[in-house]
Amino acid sequence: MNIKIQKHWSRLEDAKAYYDALLQVFNEEQLNFHSEQGSWSMLEVMQHLYTSENISLQFMQNFDFNRKDEKVGLKAEIKTMLLVNRLNSKKKYKAPKVLSEKKDSLNISHDPREFSHQWDKLRNDMLMFLKEFPENKIKHFVFAHPAVGKLNVLQTIQFFVAHLKHHQHQIETINHHKDFPK
Repeated sequence: MNIKIQKHWSRLEDAKAYYDALLQVFNEEQLNFHSEQGSWSMLEVMQHLYTSENISLQFMQNFDFNRKDEKVGLKAEIKTMLLVNRLNSKKKYKAPKVLSEKKDSLNISHDPREFSHQWDKLRNDMLMFLKEFPENKIKHFVFAHPAVGKLNVLQTIQFFVAHLKHHQHQIETINHHKDFPK
């Protein structure tokens, strides 16, 4: 694996460890607790993150450099920094429509233990993809983010990390709710 990809991958795995711990520490009732009507539970937050990673990985795996081979430049770098900064805030953002449209087709388990295995398998698939990623294509467009557009593989992983960290605040809010099951 390329050293730059490895560095970003390590950060991504560190960020996911938080969610792995939640799946081990909390029981099914706690993971499915809704702090208010219409809000997501901890498990639904994790399913959202999984859906985002899954759809993104599918996009990258199916990307055809022979059809569309272009480097992303300063504009994409600036947009990535803005996206990361936006995700570092505690502000809520509406999830892109594509996530809700495709979520049902992914057959995501509602059982926390089975879901944990699904996410681990997805991460293993992502790792295999990244290990084989062509060195000469690292700065090339490989993923189209719904909000900021064309990203390269490193910028895509940066987005994943920021996305995971963004939702930690949401998890903490659920966990500290006065009615959270003990």
